Amino acid sequence: MRKKLLLPTDFSKNSWNAIQYGIKLYENHKCDFYILNTYSKDVYGLDSVPLLDPDEAFNKLSEKRSMQSLGDIMVRLTFENDNPKHRFHIVSRSTLFLDTVKDLVADMQIDMIIMGAKGMTNEREGRYGKNTLAVIENVRKCPVLVVPKNVTFDRPEEIVLATNFNTDFKTSEIKYLAEIAIMTGASIQVLSLTDNGSLNLQQKNNKIRLRKYFKDVDLSFNVLHNLKMADALSSFVEIRHSNMISYIDKKPSFLERLGFGKPTLGKLGYFKDVPVLALHG
Repeated sequence: MRKKLLLPTDFSKNSWNAIQYGIKLYENHKCDFYILNTYSKDVYGLDSVPLLDPDEAFNKLSEKRSMQSLGDIMVRLTFENDNPKHRFHIVSRSTLFLDTVKDLVADMQIDMIIMGAKGMTNEREGRYGKNTLAVIENVRKCPVLVVPKNVTFDRPEEIVLATNFNTDFKTSEIKYLAEIAIMTGASIQVLSLTDNGSLNLQQKNNKIRLRKYFKDVDLSFNVLHNLKMADALSSFVEIRHSNMISYIDKKPSFLERLGFGKPTLGKLGYFKDVPVLALHG
């Protein structure tokens, strides 16, 4: 069965790097890649040409630039990728970015979103872009793979799954982590801050479920004490040179949706050299 992967782009090096990473990660799978660009007035979306003038002529110019740039990507992919298992499609929309992603995920039954850690308009050091965080928090029907600009594809040998076992995970999404581990031969290192003897019933059940879904994967459980998860994860990944991080993103609370409190990915810290796979709980 063909996979459907959504690759948003603002035509920056960041987004191109994410496209390349996704293509190489799934090089042995039959895939349909949908390369999306939006050009609406939403300035915190992936907007290659922000609308400065509502005049219809300017709208037409924005549409033309979007289609031309997407065409350039297709030409480049044609020369650089001759994989018969891959098919590419371009999508240019004048709607708001987040709304467009939601619609495409639902309508096209997208399996995974692969995107850059930040767009060309976001130069803040040590932070993920607002657009990236918005997709993870609001598009809850498929996992999101975030690829920082410093990442060059290296077949993962070790993937770290950060969890406290409190958040229930969607089996429809956890399978993608298992699949990546199997197709790359990577081990999964589960990192938590709680010893097994201190787990409550819900935590124990979630741990058992993880063992079940990773039964065909080289799986290990690791515990670090007296650290916040962000510090534990950063130290663990740096020492072991892990190739990918995954975590279960819990549904935002009412206050978090209003802007109070950091999203889960923000609490885990910023990783400039390691891709992060957000799974929804």
